[in-house]
Amino acid sequence: AEALGELRVRCGVYSIETVDEETVRSIVANTDAVGFGYPIYGSDLPQPMKDFMEDLLPAVDQPKPALVFCTQLLFSGDGAHVYARALRAKGYRIRWADHILMPNNICVTVMPFRFSNDPRVIGPYLERARTRIDRLTGKITSGKPARKGGTAFSWFLGIQQRFWYRLFFSRLRDDIRVDPEHCTLCGLCVRICPSGNLSMESGAEGGKIVTRGACVLCVRCYNFCPEQAVLYMGRPHRAERGVPYRGPVSGFSPELLRESRRGGG
Repeated sequence: AEALGELRVRCGVYSIETVDEETVRSIVANTDAVGFGYPIYGSDLPQPMKDFMEDLLPAVDQPKPALVFCTQLLFSGDGAHVYARALRAKGYRIRWADHILMPNNICVTVMPFRFSNDPRVIGPYLERARTRIDRLTGKITSGKPARKGGTAFSWFLGIQQRFWYRLFFSRLRDDIRVDPEHCTLCGLCVRICPSGNLSMESGAEGGKIVTRGACVLCVRCYNFCPEQAVLYMGRPHRAERGVPYRGPVSGFSPELLRESRRGGG
């Protein structure tokens, strides 16, 4: 959005967690093109983005140009085209698509890749990402199409990850637990969960946080728990990995994001 603004293109940014159906219809009806951005999950869309495209994204009468981009750690193959068929069915035509490499932000103990909040480590990634974004926005403003990852070979690469991700997704949805010995029952994890996977129950021996197997793998509860009491696959956060990922920008608050949605977006 910043890059497009520098090129004098008016661009609004909206979180799918803060918009309702009426707002989405208004946005789509009053724009020349619509952009969709998401982090890639095993060469697939995150579940909330799938739900948004299926339930809230309206169909259009006239073909609507679309930009689709995803952020990824290593590669996703056809990550920006995973839902191309569904978008076409609703009248959207992907004119621009790209994959943007970003630093690893998954700090759960089972992740083998290096995680860091150090600006010296993530800085080069962000610089390269900005260069790629500038190239993409240049294509957008010039009207030239740019569809990264739209080939059969890209699909073949993507399906290698997507098959396994989808195969095990239902099991992965129940891998979050809360350690009662460290949990203070502050309720933050319950408030920031986008899928309602966590809830607080009271009993004769006091309260506890329970799960219902509806995790969407955002791991916000793991990242933002002030006591680091959330377990992923039964493992706590390792102190040597440093402070967990706390959002894409300084001061990011998923709790405020959720409150914004409850307040009407």
